[in-house]
Amino acid sequence: MSEKSEEIQKDEEPFGLGCALEMFSEVDEVLEMIENLKTVVNSQQSISEKAYERFIFILGQYQEQPHLLDSHIDLLLDKFISLVRDPTNKIEIKHLSFKYMCTLIKVRGYKVIVRHLPHEVSDFEPVLQLLESQDPSDPETWTTRYVLLLWLSIIVMIPFHMSRLDGFDSTVSGNTQKTVMCRVLDMIKTYAVVPDKCRDAAAYLAARFLTRYDVKEEHLSAFFEWASELSTAPDSNVFVKYGCLASVAMILKHGKREDLLPHARNLLSWIVNAEFKSNPGTNIQKLVYKNIQRIGLTFLPTRIVTWRYERGNRSLAANLSAGDGGSTTINLTNPSATTSDSKEESTSQEIDVPDEVEEVIDQLIQGLGSGDSVVRWSAAKGVGRVTGRLPKELADEVVGSVLERFSPREGDGAWHGGCLALAELGRRGLLLPQRLPEVVPVILKALVYDEPRGYSSVGSHIRDAACYVCWSFARAYEMNILKPFVNDIASTLLIVTCFDREINCRRAASAAFQENVGRQGTFPHGIDILTAADFFAVSLRNNAYLNISVYIAQFEEYTLPLIKHLIDRKVDHWDIAIRELTAKALHNLTPKAPEYMINAVLPTLFEKCYSIDLNSRHGAVLSIGEILFALSKIAKEKQTQIENILDSEIVDMSKKLIPNFRERLYFRGMGGELMRQACSDFIEKCSLTHMPFHDCYVIEDWLKLLDECLTYDVINIRMGAIAAIPAFLNEYYSGISPEDSERRSIILNNYIGELSTSNQVTRMGHALALGAMPAFILRPHLDDVINSLISATVITLDTLKWAESRRDAIKALTTICVSLKCDVGQALTKEHINKIYKTFLGGLNEYTQDNRGDIGAWVREASMTGLQTLTLLLANQPMLLEANLMCKITSGIAQQAVEKIDRTRALAGRIFYSFIYNEPRIPYIPNHDVLVEIFPKDECEMLNWNSAAITFPKFVQLVEFPDYTYNLLLGLVCSVGGLTETLVKSSSTSLFAYLKSEEEKKGISEIIRYCDIVYQIFCDFQKVDRIIVPILRFLNKLMGSGCITEVITDPNLEFARKILKLVQLEITGCKDIYKLIDGIDLLCQFIQIKTEVCGSALVQLSILLCHRQSYVRRSTSGRLYESLLVYGDSSTIPPENLDEVMNLLSSTNWEDPVDVVKPVRNELCHLMNIRVPMTKKKT
Repeated sequence: MSEKSEEIQKDEEPFGLGCALEMFSEVDEVLEMIENLKTVVNSQQSISEKAYERFIFILGQYQEQPHLLDSHIDLLLDKFISLVRDPTNKIEIKHLSFKYMCTLIKVRGYKVIVRHLPHEVSDFEPVLQLLESQDPSDPETWTTRYVLLLWLSIIVMIPFHMSRLDGFDSTVSGNTQKTVMCRVLDMIKTYAVVPDKCRDAAAYLAARFLTRYDVKEEHLSAFFEWASELSTAPDSNVFVKYGCLASVAMILKHGKREDLLPHARNLLSWIVNAEFKSNPGTNIQKLVYKNIQRIGLTFLPTRIVTWRYERGNRSLAANLSAGDGGSTTINLTNPSATTSDSKEESTSQEIDVPDEVEEVIDQLIQGLGSGDSVVRWSAAKGVGRVTGRLPKELADEVVGSVLERFSPREGDGAWHGGCLALAELGRRGLLLPQRLPEVVPVILKALVYDEPRGYSSVGSHIRDAACYVCWSFARAYEMNILKPFVNDIASTLLIVTCFDREINCRRAASAAFQENVGRQGTFPHGIDILTAADFFAVSLRNNAYLNISVYIAQFEEYTLPLIKHLIDRKVDHWDIAIRELTAKALHNLTPKAPEYMINAVLPTLFEKCYSIDLNSRHGAVLSIGEILFALSKIAKEKQTQIENILDSEIVDMSKKLIPNFRERLYFRGMGGELMRQACSDFIEKCSLTHMPFHDCYVIEDWLKLLDECLTYDVINIRMGAIAAIPAFLNEYYSGISPEDSERRSIILNNYIGELSTSNQVTRMGHALALGAMPAFILRPHLDDVINSLISATVITLDTLKWAESRRDAIKALTTICVSLKCDVGQALTKEHINKIYKTFLGGLNEYTQDNRGDIGAWVREASMTGLQTLTLLLANQPMLLEANLMCKITSGIAQQAVEKIDRTRALAGRIFYSFIYNEPRIPYIPNHDVLVEIFPKDECEMLNWNSAAITFPKFVQLVEFPDYTYNLLLGLVCSVGGLTETLVKSSSTSLFAYLKSEEEKKGISEIIRYCDIVYQIFCDFQKVDRIIVPILRFLNKLMGSGCITEVITDPNLEFARKILKLVQLEITGCKDIYKLIDGIDLLCQFIQIKTEVCGSALVQLSILLCHRQSYVRRSTSGRLYESLLVYGDSSTIPPENLDEVMNLLSSTNWEDPVDVVKPVRNELCHLMNIRVPMTKKKT
């Protein structure tokens, strides 16, 4: 299998995992776990929990395919029931069995499991007694009560009269024992109002028990009264209300109509008057409308109305052939839809519709406007179900009431509920074809419903529901019924598919379009469009806007609707990202309808430019620029000028646009930022369009606007102006007259002067603007430009924290090199190149920090990019490169590839790799042939350069070569001595493994060389905490790793003594506690050296034992104690005193005042055979 196919398979694995199971393969393990419950219940809690977690994990895998358990459910339940029935088992075993059973019920669903539970008469009394013995408030055993209630719900369906199960004669007077009926009813009432899952099981039990033939006469009416009184009591809580409503809903679902009809009026009155709808709980609201609809269904007899619309036989082949324009001879008549009026009238007369049904429908219609989607969905289903039993005239009134919800006065909830209701009515054939002329326009409005609210909008749920309506219509109606509305529905669905902001709406519209193509077959070019706009293709918003829309627009039926929607709805959209995408989409759509764009779209957009709405102005300006640019491409293809295809009025409006904005003060305030950004883009597009504004007054105005934008704090405004400058200057400042040359010089000198300003943002904008200058402007003033940019990269006292301005100056130098790549060796001389290289290499040493962290990384990354760009440009001219220069470049890049920041390391790694394999080959790269072996091309092309675990083992091998050793070790010092655990682990593991292998290959001399370079780094960066703090940690880990044990223990080598001296210099007088702690850790490593170095380190540690900071004293004693445990036998401390030294260290409270601990410290010094530190006397 190829690597590509393996990658595809890996990508697809998660999507298929939920449906990858074919059978219940762990059945034997599960059965064994049930058998072991007796053992598990008596074991430790951790073992019991682990076994239960394993059981949950196994069954959880079948959550999406629970039917795979069906063939084994009886066997599993038999095992559980046998444990429960066994009287010798303790109650704990039964509780555990029920807990496991509850997991099985959760996966497969209680409705299925209940059918498999045993329902023998002999089980009735034991189950009821066990349930009665439970504590309803015990949170640990709720699963027991839940399963028992479900079990009892199947047992109570036995076909014997309940009185036969009583153990006494209930007719005898004076008998106070409760009958079985009363006991079960008590359990129902007890658990119907509890605050746990047992509430649902009790509701199910109530439905099964109270609808029995012998119970309903005696207890059903009383139960309804109990539920009504309890739920409306002033002190009833949410659980009581929920339980009462759920129980009644279950009874209404499972009971017979003739049994429930006498109670229907009272139940409706209770629910309507109890003010349940004022309760904020979603679950209670949902149950209210569930009960209302079921009460309504109780009032109406069960029947299939003869007037409903039924679609006839369906043929996919016939549908598709109709959509492709082929002829077909399908019978489009609908017998059931053409039922005679006389038959309908006679049927209507037979139906007696109670007055209460009107109240039911009114309540359900109100429910469509609820604030919760779940409640609206329940009400919509209720509308569909109740309407399905009404006469035609009343049903039509219901449809009219639903359509009234689509009023501008109604909120978004009503529109959403109305869409759901229409979908339900259509799906059930209750929305007759004659209503479609009213319904379709409403749905088309809902498909594009989007109401701004503050900084966002509402309407995505409405658009999604409207797509559902279109989907249901496809399944409900014959193609000849929907044919008059096909073009409108298809266009609007495709508009949502391409241009909706939300991914779920785009996908829903695509699915609805696909359903219509398959079932209606009359959607123009349906199959062709579906191949491009499928469910997955529309997931990416950019792809939908910029690619799919262009493909769809090639079909003339959809071209203008797509463009009109963008102009009407998206140009002034509240989301700036949508406005920007709209402009780009209009650019792509312009070739499909250029005349329409010129004659209709551009005048409309110019009107929007002066709208009071900021979003409208911003989007219109962006769109005008993009359309003009697209039209210029068309003009170029026709070999004509842009002014020849545009109206003179359009050209004039384009010229006056920015001056008019300035006159109307559109560039002021917060909105001014957006308008500046849009106008910069407009200037760029007009320049690329070659608009005929040369030598016009407006050019100076445009330049003034761009110059103002260069000094703005907002980066997007600056970058917009910088992007516009090259195109603007190329078009309008490219004249060859002396006056034109003078104008260019003024602009350039102005920008150069701004590089020395005291404002960082101004420097940043003008530096990048200089870099963006066209080559013909740069050439005459190249010395001044390069020198000014190099000066801007120099760190001074005033610009110490201005890393961003230095970064942008380096970026500008890089872009200048690219702009003048044809002038290398001519205008861009070797002297210029050497200066630029020196600046880039200096940028690699930028480590400025502020409260944002290492901001110098921006400069280092820009410098690396600059080195890469310039070096690859010079690969064709090796005479401009030198061996010494290439050594500095490659070693500097390699150092960055082993430092702390992942992003910087990844960039450095990719650049280093590009040097190795560039074509033509870059000369003078040190050890090039070896680098090719360390970094194989095939492997590096797929390498994750962000991964420290992958890159460090490769770069650490460069330490061997003298040209790289210093820089690599400097970078590794920062990484190994860093704070990030994964970085420290990857870097230290790679380095120490490499050092050990080098010692085996080349002997101790190579390790000595590395140690000398580490010492040199320590000397070079004395008192520079950026390096010193990591190097202290680095040396601590290095000495503890055993890699340099021979070096530090050899009395003839000075490495350990020299390092100790440097450490003492660093920590003497140090006030940084964290640096002190790192120094203490390193000093403790010297204890393992049995020379005078050990004594010197112990003296330094004894000084710190009396440090003025108690935390330092305590840390020193703790670390010294730990080190003596490990290295005590190797130290210079007399062996006979070692135990006493450690005892003193551990038993002394080193947080006591210095005067208290100093005698203990002095005694320790005597025991360790070192001199006692003396305080220097002040002179």
